[in-house]
Amino acid sequence: MAGKREKSATKASSKKASEITDFPRGGSSGLTPLEFREVARQAEQEVLFSDGVTAGDRAEKKRRRRDGDKPSKKKSKKTGNTEIDPELLVDDERVSAVESITLRTLAKGALVLGCIAAIGELELRVSLPNGLLGVVPITSISPELTTLVEKAAEAAEDSEDAMEVDGGNDNDDPLDLKTRFYVGQYVKCAVADISSKQTAGTTKKGKRAKSSTRVELTLMPEEINSRIDTDDICEGMLLTASVKSVEDRGYVLNTGIPSSKVTAFLPTSEAQAWLSRWMPQAEELRPGQLVEAAVSSVSDDRRSLRMTIDPEAVSQATPKDTYKTMASAQPGQLVSATVMKAWDRGLSLRFMGFYDCSADLNALDLAAARSKSEVEKKYPLGKSVLVRILYVSLTAAGKIITVSAMPHIRAFKPRPALTGYELPAAARLASEKAYADLTAADSDAGSKQDYGKLWPIPYGTVLDDCIVSNVVGTAGVSLKISTTKAVTAFARTTQLVEENEELPALNKHSGGFHIGTRHRARVISYDAIGAVVGVTLRPSVVDEQFFKLEDMYPGAQIDGKIKSFNDNGVEVTISSNLHGFIHKKHLSDIALKHPELQFTVGKQLSCRVLKIIQEQNSILLTSRKSLVQSKLPIVCGFSEAEGAVPGVITQAVVDRIVDGGAVVNFYQGANGLLLTTSKRLEPGKSLKCRILSCDSERRRIRASDNIDPNVSLEELLSQSAPSQFANLGTDVSQVSVGDIVSGTVVHVGANSALMSLEGGSLGASLPAGHYSDHCGAIADKIAARVTVNTRFEELVVIGINAERKRVIVSAKPALIKAAKANRIIADARNITVGKTLVGWVKKLTSFGAFISFPGSVSALAPLEMLSDRYVSLPEDLLQADQTVVAHVVAVDESIDGGKIRVSLQRSVADVAATDCLDPKDFMLDYFKELEGPAGSTALSVIGRQTTVTVKQKHPYGVVVAPERMEVVSADVSGFVTADQAKERIDECKAGAVLSACILDIDPEKNIVDCSLRSALVSKKSKKARSQKDMESAVRKQKETSVVVEVVKEDYLVLSMPELDHAIGFAMTKSYNDCSKPFMRFKVGQRLLGTPVRAEANKRTLVMLRPEPEASSKKSADNKRPVKQPVDSGIAFFEDYQPGLATRAKVASIKGTQANLDLAANVKGRLHITELFDELPSATVKSPTDVFALAGVRVGDVIDVKVLGLHDAKVYKFLPITHRMSPLKTVIETTMRSFKTDDKMASWKNVKPGQVLSGFVKGIQEGSGSEGTTVQVSLTVSLIGHLPLLAATRSIDVAKHPARFFVPGSPIEVQVAGVDKRNKVVQLAPHGRYIPGVELPFASVSELVPGLRVIAQVTNIAPSVMFTNLCVASAAGKSPMRIQGKIDIFDVADKLSEQPFAGFKRGQLIEAAVIQGASNSESDSGAVKIRLSLRSSVLCQDAVSSQDIVDPVIDTPADVSVGQVVRGYVKQTSEAGCFISLGRTVTGRAFISELSDEYIRDVKGAFPAGKFVTAIVTAVDAGQNRVSLSLRPSRVGAAAGPDGERKRRLDQIAVGETLKGTITRIEDYGVFVRPDDAFTTGLCYVREIADSDAPVDPKALYEIGDRVLAKVLKVDEENGKLALGLKSSYFAEGSDEESDAEESDAEASGSEASDTDPSDNDEATDGEESEDNESEDSDSEDEEEDAEVSNLALAVSEGFHWNDNNSDDEAGDQPQESDSDSDASDEEAQSKSKKSGKRSKLQKVTQDITADLSEQAPKSANDFERLVMGSPDSSFVWIQFMTYYLSQSEIDQAREVAERALKTISPREEQEKMNVWVALLNLEQHFGSNETLDNTLKRALQYMNPKHVYLQMAKIYERADQIADAERMHKIAISKFSESCKVWVLYGLLCLKNDKIVESRDLLARALRSLPKRKHVKAITQFGQMEFKHGEPERGRTVFEGVLGTYPKRVDLWSVYLDMEITLVTRQGLDEVDSSGQCWEHTRKLFERVTSMKHSSKKMKFLFKRWLKFEKDHGSEATIEHVKQRAREYVNSLGA
Repeated sequence: MAGKREKSATKASSKKASEITDFPRGGSSGLTPLEFREVARQAEQEVLFSDGVTAGDRAEKKRRRRDGDKPSKKKSKKTGNTEIDPELLVDDERVSAVESITLRTLAKGALVLGCIAAIGELELRVSLPNGLLGVVPITSISPELTTLVEKAAEAAEDSEDAMEVDGGNDNDDPLDLKTRFYVGQYVKCAVADISSKQTAGTTKKGKRAKSSTRVELTLMPEEINSRIDTDDICEGMLLTASVKSVEDRGYVLNTGIPSSKVTAFLPTSEAQAWLSRWMPQAEELRPGQLVEAAVSSVSDDRRSLRMTIDPEAVSQATPKDTYKTMASAQPGQLVSATVMKAWDRGLSLRFMGFYDCSADLNALDLAAARSKSEVEKKYPLGKSVLVRILYVSLTAAGKIITVSAMPHIRAFKPRPALTGYELPAAARLASEKAYADLTAADSDAGSKQDYGKLWPIPYGTVLDDCIVSNVVGTAGVSLKISTTKAVTAFARTTQLVEENEELPALNKHSGGFHIGTRHRARVISYDAIGAVVGVTLRPSVVDEQFFKLEDMYPGAQIDGKIKSFNDNGVEVTISSNLHGFIHKKHLSDIALKHPELQFTVGKQLSCRVLKIIQEQNSILLTSRKSLVQSKLPIVCGFSEAEGAVPGVITQAVVDRIVDGGAVVNFYQGANGLLLTTSKRLEPGKSLKCRILSCDSERRRIRASDNIDPNVSLEELLSQSAPSQFANLGTDVSQVSVGDIVSGTVVHVGANSALMSLEGGSLGASLPAGHYSDHCGAIADKIAARVTVNTRFEELVVIGINAERKRVIVSAKPALIKAAKANRIIADARNITVGKTLVGWVKKLTSFGAFISFPGSVSALAPLEMLSDRYVSLPEDLLQADQTVVAHVVAVDESIDGGKIRVSLQRSVADVAATDCLDPKDFMLDYFKELEGPAGSTALSVIGRQTTVTVKQKHPYGVVVAPERMEVVSADVSGFVTADQAKERIDECKAGAVLSACILDIDPEKNIVDCSLRSALVSKKSKKARSQKDMESAVRKQKETSVVVEVVKEDYLVLSMPELDHAIGFAMTKSYNDCSKPFMRFKVGQRLLGTPVRAEANKRTLVMLRPEPEASSKKSADNKRPVKQPVDSGIAFFEDYQPGLATRAKVASIKGTQANLDLAANVKGRLHITELFDELPSATVKSPTDVFALAGVRVGDVIDVKVLGLHDAKVYKFLPITHRMSPLKTVIETTMRSFKTDDKMASWKNVKPGQVLSGFVKGIQEGSGSEGTTVQVSLTVSLIGHLPLLAATRSIDVAKHPARFFVPGSPIEVQVAGVDKRNKVVQLAPHGRYIPGVELPFASVSELVPGLRVIAQVTNIAPSVMFTNLCVASAAGKSPMRIQGKIDIFDVADKLSEQPFAGFKRGQLIEAAVIQGASNSESDSGAVKIRLSLRSSVLCQDAVSSQDIVDPVIDTPADVSVGQVVRGYVKQTSEAGCFISLGRTVTGRAFISELSDEYIRDVKGAFPAGKFVTAIVTAVDAGQNRVSLSLRPSRVGAAAGPDGERKRRLDQIAVGETLKGTITRIEDYGVFVRPDDAFTTGLCYVREIADSDAPVDPKALYEIGDRVLAKVLKVDEENGKLALGLKSSYFAEGSDEESDAEESDAEASGSEASDTDPSDNDEATDGEESEDNESEDSDSEDEEEDAEVSNLALAVSEGFHWNDNNSDDEAGDQPQESDSDSDASDEEAQSKSKKSGKRSKLQKVTQDITADLSEQAPKSANDFERLVMGSPDSSFVWIQFMTYYLSQSEIDQAREVAERALKTISPREEQEKMNVWVALLNLEQHFGSNETLDNTLKRALQYMNPKHVYLQMAKIYERADQIADAERMHKIAISKFSESCKVWVLYGLLCLKNDKIVESRDLLARALRSLPKRKHVKAITQFGQMEFKHGEPERGRTVFEGVLGTYPKRVDLWSVYLDMEITLVTRQGLDEVDSSGQCWEHTRKLFERVTSMKHSSKKMKFLFKRWLKFEKDHGSEATIEHVKQRAREYVNSLGA
C-alpha cells in the first residue's frame, strides 16, 4: 500500500508539474524559491517523522474521520484549474496554537509592540497588548539619552545674569521627554523585568491572591536589535534606532546591531514628513530621540544602511527578502501571512513560508466571533493576510510570535484614544469615515460595520446597558455597548464579581455571564493596541459615587475606611480607585495623645473633602467633627460662585495669629483675615465666622467671628445670606443647561448678581461678565444698570452644580440665540471636530486662552490659533468673559475627560457657521445697548450742518460751542479733533464762528463731535433725498466706499462719499477681537463697507469688508509711534530697520553691554563687541574702560546703527517684522561698520580656523572632566570658550586666571572647533593676546625633555598619576589634548609610602617633561608624554646631588651590587617578589631573600604597592636583570629601626664571640640567633663539646637558652654563619661567660616564653642541613655550581627580565602559584623521621625553587619545579620546550606547550601568545603541513586573529617560504582591511623580495580600504619603505605628494629629512664625496621648509635641526648660511 501511495503521489505531482509553464531548456522548476524551500521542508518532515505517510494521506484521514466516510477506491479526477486542498496546509503538529499576551505568557527578554500612553519627567508609560501596561525609565530609552542624564546629574550650570546673553543656550529642557516622544507613538519594547507583589484576599472558599505587577521595559536599540542577523537586513525591514548625532545633511542613527561595522544614516529629507506630522513644533530630531525607521537601501557590503521614517513609507514597509533566522523577526514589522488553521479563539498563520505565528480574536477585529466558522468566513484557509507582528518570544520554553490584523495597527497609526491619551491633531482619525475607509480594504462586501458614534467614552463613564457578545475562554467576556457600535468592551474575569466572591465559571450558553446577558459597567482602562475599552462589572465599583478625582468636590462628605496610619496622619480609602489623606492636625478638634488607638486600620471613618490637588492627583480630608457635621455653607474660593458671598456664615479653622486678628482657612486652600479681638484663639481651633467682604481679583476675604453662640443652626442659616435669599429654591432638577429662563435680581455683588428665576423661585447666579457680549466701557454702563429688582426677560442656563445646588445663568445675547437655535452642546462627548460653537473666555495664559462653553465644557485656544495675525500676548486680543465664536479643531481624550482644542481665527471660526448668529449681530447688539431699544431724538442731529463758536484751541483739537438745537440739551459742548480741523486750523481762533458738520453725539455726556472738513460741510443734497438713498443702499446691500473720520475705542465714525458724505458707524471690535483699534485704523483711511441699518433716531450702521490680517506689505496704518525719540527723524517704531544710522542716549553700563534709550518707549543695547572695527590697543581694567575708549559714557548721546531686534525677556533675536510692543522689544545696535547683508557669527555658521576678535567675559570654573575655561564674548549672542590649559603656559596665570584675564580685555582668537551637540564654540589663542600672558606651546615638538609645563590632574592610580596638557594645533583644529603621565618614581627626590597623597583631581601642577611624544603618537592623535615633579628635574641648579635621596633609575646600569635602593612591590608570587625600582627597571627578590624569618603568607606580607628597601645583590645589564634582597641581614641599617644596632653578615668577623639565643635544636646541631646580627648561625654537633663522645644537643640545650658562640666561618655568598660552642673556645673568658649567662637569665626566660617553636628560619634550616650531611663538600658544591652555570639556557626572544611594559599593560612576570612544595611542610615531615634518615630526606625533598631561579635547569624535574613556581611565565615554558627539542623529544615538547596553554591564566594573553608562537615555530620546523594547519586554526580560535596571521607570516618569512608568507598576508588583508599595519607589513615583504610593482599596487588598494584618517600614515610608511628597500626617487615622490596636501605638517618634513640623511649615510656617499654634493637634495629640503610660514616654535625647531645637520656634515660657510637665514626670519618677525 505504501508503494501505491507513493506512486499515486508521484503521478499527482507530475500532473501538477505539467500544468506549470516550464522553461524550454535547463530543467528549471516552476516553483518559486520560497515554495521550493517549503516543499523541501515538508518532504524532510515526512521522511524523518512520518514513516512514509505523506501530508496528503494525513489530510485524507482527517477528512474521513471528520465526515465518517470510508476510504474511496476510486481516484478523484480534477479538471480545469484545480486549487490545492486547504487541508494540505494544516499540520496540527507544525502550526502554532493561538497565543494571547498576558502577564503569565509575558517572558523576560521578549519583544513586544507598545504604544506610549503617558510621558512623565523620568519615565514613559507604555500600553501593551491586551490591556497590559509597562514602564520605561529614562535611562532605558537610548544610550545617548542616558549619557545626557548622567551629565545632567554630575554637573549643574551656573545661572547667568538676566541681562546677559548666553550664547547658544536654549530655553527648553534637554531632558524633556515630551520633546522626543508623543502620546500614541508606537515603540518596540524589550521586557526587562517583571516583578509582582502578592497580597491575600479572602473568599468564600478560601483565599484569592491579589497581585500588583510591574512590567519594566527597555527601548535600548542594542536590546531590541541584538538578535538580528546582519545577513537578514534588507529593504523594508523596520529597525528601532536612536539619533546618535545630528549632521549637516541628516542624522547618524544607532541601531544597536551587534556588528559594530553596520552604520545607519537618515537623510534630513526623510525625517521632515515625520516631524511635520507628529512633532510640528520641532525643527529637527534631537540626540537620543528614538524612531522606528525602515531600511530604504542597503550597501553591497551590508555595512551602510539608508533609513527613512516617512510615516507612509514606514507603514507600508515589508521585508524584501526572507529572513534566514526567526530571531530577525521584530515587533512592528508588516508581513504577509498565510492562514494555516482557524480556531474558535483565533488563527494560526505562517509568514515567509517558515515561521509560525498566531492572532487572537481581538487582534483580528473579531472580538464578537463565537465560533470557528465565523473566523473561517472572514479568513478562509490559504488566504494571504497583511499582519503586523506584535510579540516575539524566543525562549527555551517555546517560540511564540503573535500578530495583529487590526486596521490601525497595520496602518501603524494611533487610533483615537478613549482614555488617557492626548494625541496631536495629525494623529487623530478626524471622522467616522476615516476609520471606515481604513477598514474597507479588509471588509467583505456587505459586512461593513456601522461605526455610528465613534469616540470618545471618558474614563470612569458608567455604561448602563452592555451586552455580552462573546466569552473568551477563562480570560473574560467581550461586551457591546448599546450606545455605540464601534466600541468593544472587555471585562476580565476578576472584574466580573466582587473581590471577596468566588470567580465565576464562564460559559457561552449558561451562567450569569453567558452571551446576550445585559450588565452595567464602568470604564476603567483602554487598550491602545487592541482599541478595546476595559470595564468592570463589579457593582460596588459601578455604583461608586466617587470613582475619579473629577467626581470629588470640596466639602463633599464621604464614608471611608482607614488604610494606614503613620506619624503624619491617616490614609483613607474613599473608593476602589481613590485614596485620601488626613493630616494629623485634622484628625480631631482636640489634640489626641494616642491617635493610633482611635484610628485603627480597617475602621470606618466619616470625613469631608478639605482640598483637591489636581496637579498631584491627591485629596486632603478632614475628620474634625466641627467640619464634618457642619451644615453651614461651604466656602471654597474667593468668588461668590465659590461661596464667598458677603453675609454668609461658614465654618473655618484658625491657621495662625496675626496683628489685628487671625488667618483662617476655608476649603480648597482659600483663606481670609478674621477680624477679632478675642484672645482665646489659637492655631488649629475651629470656629464659625461671617464673610464681610471678598475680592476675587486680589484673592482676599475678610471675615468676623462676631456671632452669637446661642443662636440656633436654623437662625444661622437664615442669617448666612441677605433676606431675599431665604425664599429661593434649591431644586436644580427644574432646569437643564441650555434652557431659556427669566428672572429678577435679588442681590447685586461685586462679581455677580443673585437671581430669582420664575417658575419655582429657583436661585441662580448671573456673573457680571455675562451681562453682555461686549467688554469695556459699554460693559460698565450695562453693569451700572443692573440693580435689585432688575428683570431679565431672557436668560440661558449655562451651568448646574447639583452637589452645591447652584444654577449659573447668562444674559449674553449670543448665548441666548444659540440656545434658541438649539446650538448649545452641554456634554463634551457630543462635541466633534468641525463644529463652530459660541462660548466665552474663561482664562488667559501666556500660551493661549481657555474657552468655556455651557455645561462646564472647556477648551484651549493656543496662542497661534487666536488670530490670523501675529499675537504676542492673548491680553492684546481678548478679555476675560468676552464672548467668542470658536471652531473645534481637535478633540483628544485623556484621563480627566475630553480635551478640546479650538481656533478663534477669523479664517477658521466663521460666525455664520454657528447657525444662530449673523456677522452683523455683534454690531447691532452693541448699538442697541448703547442707544437703547427706541434710540434717541438727539441722534437725529448726526450729519447735520451747524455753526460753532471756537472756545479753545489745543494741539490735539479745538473746543467749540454748537448753535442751539431743539433736540439737544442747551449746555452741550463740541469738540473738533486735529485731523478734522487741519484744513481750517488758521481760522480756529477764539470767538470765531465756523460752519461744521456733526459727526457723533453722546446724549448722556452732552458732547458732540464735529468736523470742519470742506467735503462734509459743503454738502448740498437734501436730507430727505440722502435718507432715501441710504435706505435704498441698505435694502440692496450695496457696498460703498467709506472714509474714517473718527477712531473711537469701540467704533468708527465714517463718511460715505458716494452717498453724499452721509455719516455712518462701524465696529472696531468683533466677537473674537477686542484689541485696541488705534493701530489698525487711521483718520482718512479708505475702506469698503455695506450699510446695514438706516433708521430714524438711530445711528446708520455700516458693515466693513474684512481685510486680510497678514500682509507682507506694511501699511502706515499699522505703524507704532515712538515717544520723544532721541533722533528727531524717527516717528515710528518700524523706522528702526537694520542698517539705520540713528542716535541714542546711554542710560547705563552693565557688564559687557550699554543700555540705551532711543526714545521714551524704545530701549536699545550696545554690546562691547560692537564698539570697534579693530581691537583697541590700550590696557583696560574693566569693561567700562572699553566703553570709555569708544566714547560711550553714561548720559552721552552717541551715534549707532541698528542691528536688529530681540525679545527683552528671553533675549532671542526676532524678525524685523515681528509684532511686539516697543517696551517689550530691545533694539540691538552697533558702532562698527555694518552692512545689512552681513551675517552675525554664531555657533551655526562659524568654521574651524576662522579668526575672531572679542573681549574677555570671565572665567568659568570646570567640574568633573571639564576644565576651567576663559569665556570670550565674540558677538552679541556668541560666547566662545578658551580652555585655560590652552590659554597659557604659565603656572601663575593658570592658578590665578582672573588676575590676568580681566573682563573687558580685548583678545584675538581662532575657532578651534564647534560642539554642535552642546552648541559651544571652542577657541584657541591667535594673533594679539593678553599682555603679560605667555602663549601656550605651539606644537608637541616643543615639549622636549626638561621643559616646564602646566598640567591638570585627571586621574590618580596606585602607581601613576594622569594629567592633561594642551598645545596649540593646526588652523581649524581644537587644541591638542596631551596626556601626561607622572610615575610613582617621578613625584619627589625622596620616595614615600603614599607619593600621591597630596594631590586631587582637577588640581593644577607644574611639572617637567622627561620624555616627549614620538611622531607616530602625534599622527595618531593619542599623544602621551612623561612628566616629573622631582625638584632635581624642575630646579636642576637649586638641588644638589646630596639632596637626592632616591636617584632616578632608568636602566640596570644605574645600580651597582651592594647599593641600597627603595621601591614598590609590583607583584608577589610563591617564588618571590618583583619590585619596581624605576619607570622601566624592575628587580626580583627570591622568596629566600625576602626575610631572615620564615614568612607564612608571602603575598600578604608583600602586597602590591608596598614600599620596601632592598640591597642589590646582582646586576646583569646584558640580560636586563637586577637581583635584590630584602633580608635585613643583608640590607643592614637601612632595613628598619633595628638596623642601627644590628649587623649584616659581611660585618661579622671570624673569631668573634657573639651572645645569642638558641632558636632551634636538631640532631645535627643547634641554631643560634646573635643579639647584634640579622642572621642566624648553626653550631654543628661536633662543635658543641671538646670530647669525642657522641653529644645529644636536645639533652644539653633547650630553646631560648642564652649562650656564647665563637664565629668559625662566614660564608657571605651563601649567607651562612658557622658557630662553635666548645668550652675550649672560651677558656680564657670562662668567668665572663658564666657572668653573662647569669646576667641574661631573666631576659632569656622571657624570650623563651615568648618564642614560638615554629617561628624559625626555614630557608636557613634547609641550607644548614645540607652542610650537615657533608661538611667537606664545599669544593664539590662550587664545581657543581660552575657546571650548572655553563649549562644556562639563553633567554628567548621577546622575554624581558625587567618587565618594562607600561603600567596599563600586563607584564611578562611570573604569576601566583599553588605549589605544594612548601619548605615548612617538608620540614614538618622531616621532624617525624629518625635522626639517621632526616638529613638524607631533607636533602632530597628540600625546596630548591630559589636555586633553580638562579641556576640553569639541567633536567626535566628541574623544569617541573620551575614551572610550579612560575606557572604563568611563557619564558619558563618555552625553555622547557627547548629542553625537549634538544633531546629530540618532539612529542614531549608539544605536550609541554599544550600544558602551558591550559595552565597559564586566561588573563595573561601575551604569555599565551608567546606559547602559541613557539608551538607554531615547532610545527613549522618539525611537524607536517597538517599539524601546522591544525595548530594555526586553534590559535586563530583562541587568540587575536590578526596577530596570529602576522606572526605566522613572520615564521614563514624566516623559513624563506615567501609564498606561504604572502598567503598569510593576503588573508590578513582580506579580514582586517581597515588596519594599516597589515598593509604595511605586506608591502615590506614585497619590497624585500623585489616585488616592486605589487608593493606599489598595495598602496593604492590600501587607500581604498583604510579609513581616511589613516591615509597619511600609510602613505608615509610606504614612502619610508621605498627609501630603505625600494627606489629612493619613488620615496621622494610619495613624500612630495603628501607634503603638497599637508605643507604645514612639520612632522612629515622631519621624517622626509631623516630619510634623505639616512639614504646618504647608508650608501656611504658622504665618505666618498668630499665636495658635499651628496647633501644637495637635503639642503634644498631645508631651504624649502624654512621658507614656508610656520609658527615661531616650529621654525625654531627647523633651524636647530638644520644647524645640527650642517655641523655634522657641512662646512663653516653652510653653518653661517643657516645662521643668517635664522637672523632674517627673526628680523621679519620684529618688522
